[in-house]
Amino acid sequence: MSTNSICNGIIKAGIPKGDCSNLPAKGYERLAILINREDIDFTNVTMSTTKGNVVTALGLKTGKVGYEVHQMGGTPFTGTNAALEDNTYYKAVTKNLVIAVINNDRDVYGNFVDPLLNGEFVAVLERKDKGKDQASAFEIVGFHNGLTLTALDENAYGDYYGGGLYTLTETAAPISRLYLGESYETGKALFDSLLGIVSE
Repeated sequence: MSTNSICNGIIKAGIPKGDCSNLPAKGYERLAILINREDIDFTNVTMSTTKGNVVTALGLKTGKVGYEVHQMGGTPFTGTNAALEDNTYYKAVTKNLVIAVINNDRDVYGNFVDPLLNGEFVAVLERKDKGKDQASAFEIVGFHNGLTLTALDENAYGDYYGGGLYTLTETAAPISRLYLGESYETGKALFDSLLGIVSE
């Protein structure tokens, strides 16, 4: 049974003094994965038996893969964040994923940007702060309710040159963070498998 207590709001641990060997870091690594939500085989998704915020298997339907999303610059996925939804009866989390496209390419727009308009997605990102024992490196966004496009900004004279800035949003997420893998090694293997890569 999960040790998380989402509905009753009962905490089960405190915040101990920081480990000086695990220095905090801001932001995300440059590579993430975007998955069509309908391509996830939810019958082959499993959760940790001890941690309710950890996915231990994220299976895709036969022949389906996730798609790599590379970002440039020193602060990849700038603007990606989460915020409280203070609803009438139940508090939840809104999560935003911001993706920059920095060139004008008809294949990128036809195969990636235009499908964002009406699609529903799940993303996996790798945090630079990977947590204790690097076990909190991979974060899943959009798992519960899907990411949909909520903002589009294309400006040929903007910082993204001939491309644009695209914000995907998940609303009413029941938890603030969902992780992939119970260790860095298992998370990385799952991450790679979503791209069709077999980790050695």
